[in-house]
Amino acid sequence: MFQLVLYRISSDTMNIAEITTYREGGAYTHVVELVKKINANMLIISGNTRKSGYQKENGQTYFHIPLLISIWEIFFINIPGSYNKVETLLKKHKIDLIHFHSPLFTFLIGLLRKKKVPIIMTTHYLLDIKANKTTQFFYRGFIRWMTRAMANNIEKIICVNNNYIPVFKSWGIDDKKLVYIPNGVDVKKFSPGKSNIKEKYKDNKLIVYFGRLHYQKNVDLLIRSLKYIKNEVDNVKLIIIGDGVDFNKLKKMSSEYEGDVIMTGYLPNDEDLIDYLRAADVVVLPSRGENASFTIMEAMACELPVISSDVGNAKEILSDGRGIIFEKYTEEEIADKCIYVLSSKKVAEKMGENARKFVKENHSWKKISKKTEDLYKEVIKTSKETA
Repeated sequence: MFQLVLYRISSDTMNIAEITTYREGGAYTHVVELVKKINANMLIISGNTRKSGYQKENGQTYFHIPLLISIWEIFFINIPGSYNKVETLLKKHKIDLIHFHSPLFTFLIGLLRKKKVPIIMTTHYLLDIKANKTTQFFYRGFIRWMTRAMANNIEKIICVNNNYIPVFKSWGIDDKKLVYIPNGVDVKKFSPGKSNIKEKYKDNKLIVYFGRLHYQKNVDLLIRSLKYIKNEVDNVKLIIIGDGVDFNKLKKMSSEYEGDVIMTGYLPNDEDLIDYLRAADVVVLPSRGENASFTIMEAMACELPVISSDVGNAKEILSDGRGIIFEKYTEEEIADKCIYVLSSKKVAEKMGENARKFVKENHSWKKISKKTEDLYKEVIKTSKETA
């Protein structure tokens, strides 16, 4: 689906095309925040839904190219003729640079083969996923092949996880193309404060998960851990926020807990999500694989203790008393970590304070957007000089 968001500022302002998924995953969140803050005319393109044509939403104009089929939610096969439609849009809006955010759409093949403007990529995808050895082998091989192929045709690769850079170098990718710019968080919006949800559940301890409901996210493990937590903590509830292919399966699993598992579905407004986060006593991310999780950083910004699996950069950002990592992927281990946090108010408060301080200092969108905008200018300038 194509998203078109245009902010006409002046004739000499950069014209940037952002290619991403729509309303799905961290890549979409990342792009939405960049569009708000970068001084450029932004054309946002996505192709992961069956919608078609223009759509207005939250002050932005979207243009959708329909999806035919998705493979693993990584590769999106679009309708025939998609590349020609994209090319027409890019020409119409005099695009200076294309920035795509790692999901693969069929029209990207044409953009890379017939490149007319500089292209950069942000790697939101995973290098590894906790799965059986065969799946890991083929997944890792595909990611390596894909990244190397992309690197041959683009100017820069932005890594939101600094640990990806040495891996890409070991794959033979030119380190001059590699740039570290982390994900950000809106620390004014995601912040501690009053909560209507807390008033509703004021007699309960609240464990919260928020994000996609998908095999990768491993939410069923968190649900199964609740039986152990309830043995040690009174009046505890698990709130699961989000939607996805596993929603019905998880809903069925939750039915045995007699109302102690609450599934909200997708919350379209950040204000509703923040209301739940401000009510939370702890946020848990049991994921099998992440790159640089928005879930973790948004919870940290709300001054919450976070318990996460050892995925992506979780160990790095939750170190030094900012959160807790689990590694064994068992129901009992998650339960033990939750019981520890829920049973010690002082520990939870200190962890939350450390967490918010860290994201304010290192991951504000103001800083991230400035670094990205500077990179755009650098790449466009270099491209014109070498043309």
